[in-house]
Amino acid sequence: MFPFIICLNQECDLENDYYTSIDDTCERRDCSLLHLAIAPAFIFEQFLEGTHWGKIFNNNNSAKRSDTKIKFILNNEIPRFHYLRFPEQGMPELIVDFKHFFTIDRNCLYNNLNKRLCSLDNLYKEKLSQRFSYFISRIGLPEEENKQPNKQV
Repeated sequence: MFPFIICLNQECDLENDYYTSIDDTCERRDCSLLHLAIAPAFIFEQFLEGTHWGKIFNNNNSAKRSDTKIKFILNNEIPRFHYLRFPEQGMPELIVDFKHFFTIDRNCLYNNLNKRLCSLDNLYKEKLSQRFSYFISRIGLPEEENKQPNKQV
């Protein structure tokens, strides 16, 4: 369904899970993962066109690179989004929307590792992980325009 996905789990958790899965004598079975957190990574041009979700969400707006919000996204200044570029890989620019993530069975991902196109360097993995954690741990407050004035009783 999604041409690109990115795994959001910490590398140390993935590593522990992998080693416990291949070592039957491992004492730390509680390190095994049942599911992995992943997020779709959309082709940035499709994101700009508003077609990145296909028919799942058909009310996407289009945007231009020159739009202020898009400039902030390209600089990773909007917590909800993470922009990725892999010039040396010949891959398209990608955008991750942290609002949309899900889990999959760990074996499903492990069985498809041979289809992996690339891996992030440690510095970029750390940054992506920090940004996802920041977004998901935010305190949701209503927007100012949606607030009702406090009424005195």
